[in-house]
Amino acid sequence: MMLQLDPRLIEDLVGKDLIAFGTGGLGKIMIPYLAQEPDIKLHGVTNSRVTAVDAGTFLNTGLPIRSLDTWSKLLPDATVLLCVISDNEPAAYDACQKAGFHKILFYPMDLLDMLQVIYNPYRIPTASSALCAMCQANELRDIHQAAFAEFKGCHRGRTVAVVATGPSLNHYTQGKGVPHIGVNSSYLKEGLQLDYYFVRHYWLEWCERLKEYSFIKFFARNEWMEQNHEADRFPEYLIEENQGRRFFTGEPSRDIHADITYYPLMGYYSIIFQALHFALYTRPKRLLLVGCDCSMNGHYDGAEQNSFADNHLISIWIKGYKALKLFSEQHYPDMEIISVNPVGLKGLFHDMYTESYLDAHPELDRETCEIFEPKAFENQ
Repeated sequence: MMLQLDPRLIEDLVGKDLIAFGTGGLGKIMIPYLAQEPDIKLHGVTNSRVTAVDAGTFLNTGLPIRSLDTWSKLLPDATVLLCVISDNEPAAYDACQKAGFHKILFYPMDLLDMLQVIYNPYRIPTASSALCAMCQANELRDIHQAAFAEFKGCHRGRTVAVVATGPSLNHYTQGKGVPHIGVNSSYLKEGLQLDYYFVRHYWLEWCERLKEYSFIKFFARNEWMEQNHEADRFPEYLIEENQGRRFFTGEPSRDIHADITYYPLMGYYSIIFQALHFALYTRPKRLLLVGCDCSMNGHYDGAEQNSFADNHLISIWIKGYKALKLFSEQHYPDMEIISVNPVGLKGLFHDMYTESYLDAHPELDRETCEIFEPKAFENQ
């Protein structure tokens, strides 16, 4: 019986001539599923150790295993899909480039996460795992009602800003009376005063300073994330000393729900989406996206991004913002989303620019750019 998942999980792979790179544990989960998908054109498999023109077939898929050089001669315009763990991605990427391939994709993270949940040949479902899932559902309901119920509609009719950490944040001035929801290192931005704060990774240099601040703090929990990165689980003492609130993220699901007291916050592999989902729950009239650059241009404090990981994720983030837009238009058509100093999100929402940002980017045509004036949104 063919396994069928949400077609959105493979939409980036449809229509491409694919060669899968990677025969380890990750490839053993991903490749058999792709091989049985009628909309996927997967021609075969390779890895950096294969040197033969024909090294047999991969598992029970019937897909031929051949060297990179062989595939580059047979299908020079094919797209190589990297099915390797993140630590091996740079070496795999370089090997594909040296073989002459110019189209190289990283595996869809949300597809892998879903397959690990429901189709992992090394994990056998048991009665105890089903019981655990039911307990987690009850835990989620109790935790989310305690964390979020009091904020339902609390900013109805007002402007709310959600602040990420892109460099465009350096050109933003906070307006008075506008609730601000920040993520990650945004709370360290000089002159920025947050009302709420969301974090999903346990980075000591950020988290140890949180107790110095009085904003309301939300700490993420994701079972799939913590299985692969146990260090991401926040220690109890940290949450207690910050009077923090817990919440669950939705990966690998792409669903967005209006009532966040019963469901996980939207996923898409970035804390900004959980902050945005919470913002929707407060029912603002306007939602400002600040520092949401959605690009590979680093962070406001000069810190660099993980070039492989974040470049892998940008396409997922763009889909997340598009899903947020569609959800908002369907459920909150009276709400306006304004992208302040847009970079990767340009054209998706209502674009506005600060004078400071335009001064720093003379390539932009001022005549066609709408100016963002913080005072126009104060106390509204």
